[in-house]
Amino acid sequence: MTHTTEPDADAAGYQCKNEFMATAARAGTHRYGGAKARPRTSSASLELEAFSAVPYALLVLDRDGRVVCRNQQATRLIEAMGLAEAGLTCCALLGCGVSDTVLEGACLTELAAAREAALPEIRVDIELPAGPSAMWVTAASIAGAGARVVLQLRPGAAGDRRQRTSPHWISGPRLRIRTLGRTVVESAEGPIGGAWLDQRTGQLLKYLVAERQRGVAVDEIGESIWPGADYQVGTSVRYYIHALRRKLEPARGHREPSAFITARAGTYRLDLDHVDVDADEFEAHVTAGLAAAERDPQAAAEEIEQGLALYRGDFLADMPYAEWAMPERHRLHDLACIGLRRLADIRQERRVLDGAARALERLATLQPFDEDVHRRLMELDIAQGRRSDAVRRYAALRTRIRQTFGHEPDFTPADLARPRL
Repeated sequence: MTHTTEPDADAAGYQCKNEFMATAARAGTHRYGGAKARPRTSSASLELEAFSAVPYALLVLDRDGRVVCRNQQATRLIEAMGLAEAGLTCCALLGCGVSDTVLEGACLTELAAAREAALPEIRVDIELPAGPSAMWVTAASIAGAGARVVLQLRPGAAGDRRQRTSPHWISGPRLRIRTLGRTVVESAEGPIGGAWLDQRTGQLLKYLVAERQRGVAVDEIGESIWPGADYQVGTSVRYYIHALRRKLEPARGHREPSAFITARAGTYRLDLDHVDVDADEFEAHVTAGLAAAERDPQAAAEEIEQGLALYRGDFLADMPYAEWAMPERHRLHDLACIGLRRLADIRQERRVLDGAARALERLATLQPFDEDVHRRLMELDIAQGRRSDAVRRYAALRTRIRQTFGHEPDFTPADLARPRL
């Protein structure tokens, strides 16, 4: 029987045969019941046959993403794309790193080599003479193969309506922690809730959030969260660090480093490259708005409002008595008050009185004993003809001041109608 070969198929097959034999040699030999080791040449041949028989394009890549061997389906695809085979890389084949694509800023070879498990399928659109064609692509590192990665490209089936999305694992794992108000933890897969947030594992996470700008020593963590604990507190901290990592990253490999909690020289800290904390976003917006208040009041007000929208309550409100949370809670509370005061000033200067009143009303809630804030709010009520609201606010403030401090407020309702000097 006469066999026809694809162009360069013999060369590709020869490359793959050498590659599989080399992989078998690197992987070592089998032992059976203590008998002498035997080479895995038959296994390598079987693997090569399976590799060649797969109906989808398969390519083996080296650590730099260069194609070291491919099956016939891959050869056909490369030729259809009009690509040069010499020195071909996964980036040239798939468009790794190209802006506005699913692989923007990423290389599939690097992603696969860094993981123990195969990457989930993603849709990549490649250019063919007939026009763009959807391919479902996955990759996996080959154990014992000297930093080799196998890549599979499967044509999209007719009627497959899955979207071309940017999976979270391409940009790296992400964790979002909401701390302003009640604590909420979310990963790319959804919320990570449950009773654990109020138990020791959750307390540890909240402590690391409070100290997120530095690495914290094991003993300091233990003494801060569980004061008076015995000398074995270090062991407890390490145990709960392990439990916390398992809770946040259930799919993490046994030897795979944590993306969210790093360890260095006996300290632990959150990796803020992969962990987003709403308190930081709040602070960034308000600080930017305050800095822009003089040169562009309208843009400053919008920036401050965007930050204040994130301030849903005190920092770690579900840990009201934790002393280690208080410095950060007070700092962020003060920043929210400064932002609201500046926002009220901007709105009042631009005669947006309703906006100024909303900012002052919220500020009055955060500063219930600040008479100047309450007076400004009552003056706005009177300026807008809402005298009953002003009297109601004054009565509530008077009761609060008398019950707490034992004296009357520094102003009376009659003073509100008179302009201040």
